[in-house]
Amino acid sequence: MKPVVMPVSGADNIAFRRLVNVAIVLALIVIGLGAYTRLTDAGLGCPDWPGCYGKLTAPLHDAHVAEIQQEYPHALIEPHKAHNEMLHRYVAGLLGLLVLGIFISSLLIRRWRMLCGMIAVLVVLQALLGMWTVTMNLIPLVVMAHLLGGFFLLSLLVLLRVEIYCRHNPLVSEPAMRKFLPFAYSVAFIVLMQIALGGWTSANYAALVCTQFPVCEFGWQTRFSFESIFHLPLGHDTYEYGVLPYEARMSIHIAHRIGAAITFFSVLGLLIFCWRATKSIGLQRLMLTLGAVLVLQVSLGILNVYLHLPLLNAVAHNLVAANLLMLMVVFIQQLHWRIRNVVVQQSVPVVAANLNSNAR
Repeated sequence: MKPVVMPVSGADNIAFRRLVNVAIVLALIVIGLGAYTRLTDAGLGCPDWPGCYGKLTAPLHDAHVAEIQQEYPHALIEPHKAHNEMLHRYVAGLLGLLVLGIFISSLLIRRWRMLCGMIAVLVVLQALLGMWTVTMNLIPLVVMAHLLGGFFLLSLLVLLRVEIYCRHNPLVSEPAMRKFLPFAYSVAFIVLMQIALGGWTSANYAALVCTQFPVCEFGWQTRFSFESIFHLPLGHDTYEYGVLPYEARMSIHIAHRIGAAITFFSVLGLLIFCWRATKSIGLQRLMLTLGAVLVLQVSLGILNVYLHLPLLNAVAHNLVAANLLMLMVVFIQQLHWRIRNVVVQQSVPVVAANLNSNAR
C-alpha cells in the first residue's frame, strides 16, 4: 500500500518559504563575510576551530589579549582579525541551524526532501572545509573548495525557492529551447571553472601581481608558465600571504583574465541565441538579469586592477560571482521545466482522445 502524501497547508507553505528566504539572505551575508575575512588577511585570526584561542569569543579587552598571550606565547594576536573571523563563524553557524530547520520542515511537509537533503549535506561539508581551512593553515586547495561550497549552497537555496514559486505559478512552454540545453550546460561549466580560477587566484594571493590592463606588465609572455598555474604547493607550515614564486602567481592571474574573456563571450553568446528563440517574458527577464550581472562582474574585475584591489570592490566582485553562478543554475532549471511542460501539454490531448474513444 502506497503512503499517502498529505497536501501542504497554506500556513506550512508560507512558513517554509520564509525560512528559505532568510537562509538565502544569510548565505549572501556569509559569502560576503568570507570574502571580507580573506581580503583582510583574517583567515588565521583565530588559529583554532570552532573557538578562538580556546574560547567561544574573540579577545575583547587588553586583559583578554594578555591572558591569551600567556597561553599562546609564540602567537601574534591581532584582535581585529579575530573579530572578523569569529563574526564569519557565528553567521555561518546560524545559517547551518537554519538549514537544519529547513531540512526538518521538508520532512514534515513531505515536499522538496531530496533538494533539502542535498543542502543539509552541503552545509556539513562546508563546516568541515571551514575547519580544515584553519587547521591546515589556509592551504589554497581547501580555501578554493570552501569558496565554491558557499556558492553552491546559495545556488541550491535559490533553486529551492524558485521551485516553491513555480509550483504555484504556471510556466510558458518553450519547445524551441530544448536544443540550447547542451550549450547552457557547457557555459555553466565555463562559469564554474572561472569562479574556481578566481578562488585559486585569491587563495594564492595573486590578485595584485598584475596591475596593467588588459593582460599584465611588459614581458609577461616570457615568464608565463601554464604548468605552474595548477601547481599544488604542499609541505608548508602556513600558506598565509602565499608561498608560490612570482612567475606562478603571475601565470595564475593571467589565466584568470583569459578565463574572464572566455566566460564573458560564452555567456553573452548563450543569451543572444536563447533570446531569439524564447517567447516567455519571465525567461527574457531572467536573461536580462543574467546579462546585467555578467557586465557588472567584468566591470568590478577591471576596477580591481585599476584601483589595486580596493576592499569593498573586491568583496562585491566575490558576491556578484556567486550570483552569476546562481543565475546560471536557475536558467538551466527553467529550461528543463519549460521543456518538461511541453511534453506534459502535448500528452494531454492524446489522453483526452483515448478517453473519448473509450467512451464511444
